[in-house]
Amino acid sequence: MIIPVFVDVQYVQPNGYLTPEMQIYHDQLNQALQDGLSNNGWTFPPITAADLAIIAPQMPDGTGWYESDAEVIVFKLGGALRKVDTTAYP
Repeated sequence: MIIPVFVDVQYVQPNGYLTPEMQIYHDQLNQALQDGLSNNGWTFPPITAADLAIIAPQMPDGTGWYESDAEVIVFKLGGALRKVDTTAYP
C-alpha cells in the first residue's frame, strides 16, 4: 500500500472547509486505504523474496507481506521472518 505523503499546505479555507489540495490528499489517502483494507479483508502487499530480504530488517515486528515467489504470507516476529504454514480451507 502506498500512502500519499502529507503535504505542507494550508489545511482548511477561512470558511472551515478543506482546501482543494487537502481534498485531493484525503481522496488519495482514502483510495489507498480502501485498496488495502475493505469489508472483504486485508490485502497483504506482494513482494519478491529478494526485495523482502532488503526491506525486512528495516521494518518493525508485526509487519506482514505476501511473498509472491513462494506464494506464502510472511510476518516479522521477534526480529525474524516467519511464514504462515497453511492447510487447505476449510
